[in-house]
Parts: sequence; structure tokens; C-alpha cells
Amino acid sequence: MTERPAATARKKRASRLGPWKGANRPVELRPGAEQAFPTLPKLARLVTALGLNTTADMLNVDRSQLNRCLKGTEAVGSELARRVSDLEYILDRAIRAMHAGQIGPWLTSPEPLLAERIPLNVLAREGPGPIIEALEGIYAGVLV
Repeated sequence: MTERPAATARKKRASRLGPWKGANRPVELRPGAEQAFPTLPKLARLVTALGLNTTADMLNVDRSQLNRCLKGTEAVGSELARRVSDLEYILDRAIRAMHAGQIGPWLTSPEPLLAERIPLNVLAREGPGPIIEALEGIYAGVLV
């Protein structure tokens, strides 16, 4: 069997994803769709990854309240559910862009891709969008 030289290695395939072409096709969620996206597994993943105290600090909530939510004795309110979803999404994306040991310091230190703002502060004030853009820059190897 003949090996290919590195220069003639397979070309990277372009994504088959394109713009949405189904403008005339309505998209509707099925009844009960919100049950497919529960908050508690996301919260449990955060606590597994960060610990209860750090998760509570990052979500700006009392750890006893967070513990009650995890045990099911207190419902997760809509604002906390949003913060849990945002933080879990950011951590999931960060794990794919950098080593796990870099994530904590990165989240709590000034970031050049965020105009020297601290990622957790940006998340709290502006939501996950700017953080995702910064993580995409890190993943792509952007140097500032």
C-alpha cells in the first residue's frame, strides 16, 4: 500500500450546512418540548465540575439554595435556570478551546479578546455571546 505524501493529504471537507432554505416550512416545538431541556442535569454537571461553593459563587446564588435545588426541595426559578444554562454552555465551549486547568483563571482574569474585561463579569452583564466570540478566537489561535 502506498502512503500519500503530506502535501496531498485529504482536503478538509466543507460543511454541508448552509443557510436555512425552509422559509415556507414552519418549525414548531412538540408539546412538552421544554421537558427535553431540564435544568437540573446542567446544574449537576456544574457542581461536579466546579464544586457546590464555586458554582454558587459563579451563579451569584446562596449555596444552600443551590443545594435545595439539587435535592429537588426547591424549584429552580427562571432567572437561575437561565444563568445555569449560560454558565454550563460557556464551560462546555471553554473545555473545547483550552486545557481544563486554564479555564478557571481565564474566566476570572482580564481577557484581551474582551477588551480586558473579566469573562464572568461579561457573562453576568451581557450574556454568553461575547464570551463565545472570545472562545472562538482562542480556539482559532487569535493573538491579541
